[in-house]
Amino acid sequence: MNLAIAIFSSKYDFILLLLSLAICLAGIVLALQTSGKFRKDSSGARTIWLLWTALVMGTSLWAAAVFAVSAQITTAQSGFEMTSIVAILLLAVAGTFASFALSVKKHLKLFLTLSGVIFGSTAAATFILVERSFKVAGATPADLPSYFWPFVAGAGLGSVLFGLALHNTARGQFKFSVALLAAPVVAAFLAAPISNPPIVPHWFPAGMELLTTSQALITAVLVSVLCAAFTCSGDFLENFRKQAARRAYHHLALQDNLTHLPNRHYVENVAKQLLKEARDNETICAVVLVSLDEFKAINDLHGYSTGDAVLRRMASLFRAQFGDPVVIARFYGDEFLIIDPSVETPDDATALARKVRELARRPIQTENYRLSVQCSIGLAIYPRDGQNLNHLVQRANLAAKQAKSVGGNAIQPYVTGMEENNLWEAALASDLRNATFENQLSLLFQKQNQTKNGRLIGYEALVRWRHAEKGYIPPEDFIPIAERSGIILDIGAWVLREACREAASWDDPVTVSVNVSPYQFSRSDFSGLVSTVLMETGLSPHRLEIELTESTPIEDHERVSQTIEALQKMGIRVAMDDFGTGYSSLNTLQAFPFDKLKVDRVFTQSLETSSQARAILRSAVLLGHSFGIPVIAEGVETEEQLEFLKEVGCQEVQGFLFGKHLLPSQIKSTEKDKHRRAG
Repeated sequence: MNLAIAIFSSKYDFILLLLSLAICLAGIVLALQTSGKFRKDSSGARTIWLLWTALVMGTSLWAAAVFAVSAQITTAQSGFEMTSIVAILLLAVAGTFASFALSVKKHLKLFLTLSGVIFGSTAAATFILVERSFKVAGATPADLPSYFWPFVAGAGLGSVLFGLALHNTARGQFKFSVALLAAPVVAAFLAAPISNPPIVPHWFPAGMELLTTSQALITAVLVSVLCAAFTCSGDFLENFRKQAARRAYHHLALQDNLTHLPNRHYVENVAKQLLKEARDNETICAVVLVSLDEFKAINDLHGYSTGDAVLRRMASLFRAQFGDPVVIARFYGDEFLIIDPSVETPDDATALARKVRELARRPIQTENYRLSVQCSIGLAIYPRDGQNLNHLVQRANLAAKQAKSVGGNAIQPYVTGMEENNLWEAALASDLRNATFENQLSLLFQKQNQTKNGRLIGYEALVRWRHAEKGYIPPEDFIPIAERSGIILDIGAWVLREACREAASWDDPVTVSVNVSPYQFSRSDFSGLVSTVLMETGLSPHRLEIELTESTPIEDHERVSQTIEALQKMGIRVAMDDFGTGYSSLNTLQAFPFDKLKVDRVFTQSLETSSQARAILRSAVLLGHSFGIPVIAEGVETEEQLEFLKEVGCQEVQGFLFGKHLLPSQIKSTEKDKHRRAG
C-alpha cells in the first residue's frame, strides 16, 4: 500500500502532512532563490551557492519525509533508527547537490534531463529510506517491487519539470517554478509504499534504542530551520558583500589609483559645496593648479616607474603638509589641484602658491635616482576669477601655461585677457602645423665672416613664416609656440633638410649653420635625422654646423650630451648660441663639449654705449680662448663694433655690416658673380 492510498484508508495526522508539504515548499522556494545566483555566477562563489542550495533542498526533503512518515497514527510502539536517519540526511543533500551541479552544464541538454532524473530519484529515495528507518512494532513491511514506482514517478516527472522550473525561475515566473519543482517530490512521496501497522498494540524487545516520533520531529524542525537560516545568512552576506563592493567601487571611482588622492570627479562634487560656503560666508577660495615641468622627460629618460614614484612622492608631500579644509587632488596626468577655502585675502592665496612651490622643489629620492622637479603654478581666486570650478580650473590652467611658457618653475596668477592670448596661440599653433605642407615657410641666409680679413666662412639659415592670411609672422612669435606645442620637431626637420639641400648646391663650399632647439635634441633621434639628411642631400658633414640655442632650459643633459658627441663623431661642429642671455650659460658651456661660442647680438649692439656690454664681450672671448674654441659675435652693424671685436680677439663675426639676409637664389648668383670677377 502506498502513501496516497494510506492517507484515505488509515489514520493519519493531517496537520503533520500539511506541515510536511509546507516544509517541502519552503525548501523549494529557498533553493530556487539561491539556484538563480549560482547559475549566473561563474566565479569561485558558484560552488558555495551550489552547496547552500543543496543543503536547504536536501534538508527540506528529508524533514518533509520525516513529517510525512510520522503522520501515521498507530497504537504500536514506533521510532526512528538514529544512524539511519543521519545517513539519509547526507544522502538527500548529496543527491540534490549532484542534480543542481549537473544543471549548470549548459553545453549538453542531456545534463539538464539527467539532473531532473537525479532530483526526482533523490526525493523518492529519501522518503523510502526514511520510511524504512521508521520502525513500528508488529508492522508488515511493504513488498520490494512496490519500491519501483516512486522512482518512476519522481525520476519521470523530474526529467521533464526540473529544467522547466529552473528556466521559468530565470524568466521571473517564480510561483510556477515552485509548483513545477514540487510536483516530482509530491508524486514520489505519494507513490512510495509504507508498512502495514498492526491492528493491536505491539512493543519492541527491551534494549532497542530508537528516536521517538516527537524527538525525530523536533530534530527535523531544528535541522531544516538551521539550514534555512544558514542559507538566508549566506544571502545576507552576499548582499552585504555586494554593498561593500559598490562602496569600494564608488570610493575607487573618486580616487586616483596611483597617488590615492581624490581625483577630478571627487573634486567636482566637493567644490560645489566649498564654493557655496565661500559665497555664503562672503570669503574667497584659492584654486592652485600645479603642473610639473618636463615630466615627460623623466618618463622618457628614467622610465615610467620613476615617473610614478615622483607623482606618489609629490602627493605624499602635499598630503602631509595640508589638512582640512584644503582639498588636494591629482587632477590630470602630471597636474595636481589644491583648493583652499580658508584663505582670507589674495595675498594669502599667493602665499599658498609659494608654499606649494617650495614643497614641489624638494629633491625626490626614488629607488634609483635623486631628482629635482620643478613646476609651473597657476593661481585663480574665487569669486574674482570665476564663479564655478570649471571656470576657476580653466583660468588656473591658463596661468600655469603662461608660467611654463616663460621657462617654468614660476607662479602665475590669472590675469584678465589670458583667454584671448591662449586662443590666439592655439589658432597660430594650428596654422603652424600646416605651414610646412603649404609651403608657407622659407629660408633666408646671413653671412658669417672672419673678423681680421672679412673672408666669407659660411651662412646661418634663418626660417621665416609668411601666413596665408596674417602675413609675415616674426620668428620670435612663432618659434616659442612651436616649442611649447612640439611642432618644432617638424619645423626643425624641414629647416635642416632645406638648409643642407641649398648648401650642397653652392659653388663655394662654405659651412651652413642651423639653429636647433634643446627640445629637438632631447625629444627625438636627432643625430639619426642629421645623418639621414646628409645622405639625402649629399652635403659633407664638415660643412654643417649645429647651433644649440639656449633660449629654453636644457632638461635632459645626458641625452643632449650624447647627441652632441654623436654629431661630432660624424664631423659636424656644434656651437652654443645666444651665449649670455640664456639659462645658466656658464654651467651649460661647462656641461657640453661645444666647438664654438656664439655671443648674442644684444651685447654687440650695446658695446658702444655700455661698458658692461664691452666687459661681457671681452670676458666671453677670453672664456672661449680658455676652452680652446672660437667665438663668433652676431649683430655686427658698424665699423666701430668690428674694430672692438678685432681688438679683443673675436675670431668670427656676423651681421648687417657684411650684407642683408639673402635668398637661396641670391647666394648662387653672388658666388657666380664673385667667381666671374675673380676670373
